[in-house]
Amino acid sequence: MNHLDDDAELYALGLTDRERDAEIEAHLAECDACRARVVAAESAAAALAATLPPMPGAAPRRAWWTTAATAAALVFAATTAFESTTAHTASERLTRTDTALGAIASSHFGHTTLTSDPGVVAKALYSRDGSWVYVVANNAPPGAHVVLRSGASSRDLGALDAGAPATLFVRAPGRAAEIDVVAGDRVVAHGVPAY
Repeated sequence: MNHLDDDAELYALGLTDRERDAEIEAHLAECDACRARVVAAESAAAALAATLPPMPGAAPRRAWWTTAATAAALVFAATTAFESTTAHTASERLTRTDTALGAIASSHFGHTTLTSDPGVVAKALYSRDGSWVYVVANNAPPGAHVVLRSGASSRDLGALDAGAPATLFVRAPGRAAEIDVVAGDRVVAHGVPAY
């Protein structure tokens, strides 16, 4: 199936038939771009509906089913947005993991368990030639960064992702004398690679 084109908006408004709905839903499960387009159309429809004035001569009281339908549409839009974000995050995490595993499988590497604060468990895998480093940490504080130190210099490689376990894979970090996981100004895990 190609992209949904105008059917994305029609689907968001509930204007497609049941047979087409099944095809669209199968496509949305596979296509981030179309899923984002449907979520945007649902959000736009909900925002527009919220700004429209009541029809002239209409009673100020609405039927119970319109309130229920609006609530259901909003719940559906919020759920779809959440699922889309979750699916995208999972897809990015799998891509990073696949990249790290490919590097590990194709090179000589070492590893060290990092001495950690209570409750934090961390390990660093690294290529012996300094072409990559992969840090995995359980229970690391949110926003913790990986820092490589060599003598008096240090290099912040970036934040661990927010997963469980939290990970960071970096290409070409160079060879380091020390590997730290840092939260704020505090080192929560420390290790010394053996090249």
